[in-house]
Amino acid sequence: MVSKKNIRERIKKPTDLPYLNQVIFHAILGFAIFTIRPLSIIYTFGILIFFILKIIRNPNNPVIILQAAAYVMAAEVFLRMTGGLIFYETGKYAVILFMLFGLYNHNFKRSANIYIVFLLLLIPGVLVTFFDINYETNFRKTILFNLSGPLCLFASALYCYQREVKLIQYLRLLDTMVLPIITMATYLFFYTPNLQDVVTGADANFAASGGFGPNQVSTVLGIGMFCLFVRLFLTYKSRMLRIIMYGVLAFFSFRALATLSRGGVFTAVIMSVFFMISFFRYATPTAKAKGAAKVVAIGVGAIAVWSLTLIATNNMLYNKYTDRNASGKKQGDITTGRIDIAKTDFEAFEQNPVLGIGVGMGKFFRAKEEDIKAASHNEVTRLISEHGFLGILSLILLITIPAVLYLTDNRNIFIIPFILFWFLTINHSAMRIAAPGFIYGLALLKVKFDKS
Repeated sequence: MVSKKNIRERIKKPTDLPYLNQVIFHAILGFAIFTIRPLSIIYTFGILIFFILKIIRNPNNPVIILQAAAYVMAAEVFLRMTGGLIFYETGKYAVILFMLFGLYNHNFKRSANIYIVFLLLLIPGVLVTFFDINYETNFRKTILFNLSGPLCLFASALYCYQREVKLIQYLRLLDTMVLPIITMATYLFFYTPNLQDVVTGADANFAASGGFGPNQVSTVLGIGMFCLFVRLFLTYKSRMLRIIMYGVLAFFSFRALATLSRGGVFTAVIMSVFFMISFFRYATPTAKAKGAAKVVAIGVGAIAVWSLTLIATNNMLYNKYTDRNASGKKQGDITTGRIDIAKTDFEAFEQNPVLGIGVGMGKFFRAKEEDIKAASHNEVTRLISEHGFLGILSLILLITIPAVLYLTDNRNIFIIPFILFWFLTINHSAMRIAAPGFIYGLALLKVKFDKS
């Protein structure tokens, strides 16, 4: 195991001044797609063609696979928002495709076979659905909608498990994620430049989220917040780039709060706290002193962004985060109905504890038993209800593997924040986007702290 002393001595800052050009390009791209919406489709094809060609030209570079998947994962919600995706689940399929490229070119470690067990545990639930589903329901769509997320996680985990990357490459993966989020944030700004005109209640706001699901938009902006928070501590060498990206961090935070969807913001804050703990654990005394000063600056900046968002949202931000309605009255259900849906999942498990009620059958069960017409927002309770005891085993497996990695070889200082992202996100947004599955995979990477 690498000692703390070696880690402290070997952490180096990447030089990324050319990255500024990419930042500017992606901001311009956001405005261009706002102006000419069909450009989003061209953007999608451009992403796929660019990275496929890059992978073909560099078959021996495993990091390019990760960059391709990271970029698509971060762009997925924006492309959904602007109608750029060919199929609704294209983002997850693209991540799986890139992982398959990687597995073909670079194989995977034998010890990663444990994730095949995870996949096998999901199959009986598919068979239950096959035998129970009625003729009016599309079997393929029902299965793929609910299993595309777990399949994305499976492919990412299989490829990433204990694959070695240098810290500087890991940081550039974070930088890669930020770029399409800049595009989305720019689009959001032009879509609703004056939030006071559209935020009139304390519910999650679609207009402030580009006309799309606030939960998913908040989640992706939260990813951007965390990536740039990391760069406060493992920062860019260019002072100009540093200042600009700190401004971008403030803007991401502002727009994430303005969605009035709390999940992505809370998750980003919790991830950042745990990363900060890891940073201070390994940092030199000088770095700790500088880090302490940055914590103070972050606190001041957070208060400023919160205050600005309060004004911009007509104080509805306060109502949302204190569980009040537009008039300021306490609502009593901070989960906005998710608890009721979770209860029906447990009821379904009680009726079918071994194999569950079948993949995608939860919404039909709720409609029949409780007259609730909604899909589950919680992947944990969905797995339990639709896969039964096998779903519980799959969850135990997904939690145990990274826990063992952390206890035996904790060189990946992002492992706790990223596993927290996966677990917290699937509890409020299920696996409807590629992010939780892919980022779970990133937590399994083996980080090299060397001077090269």
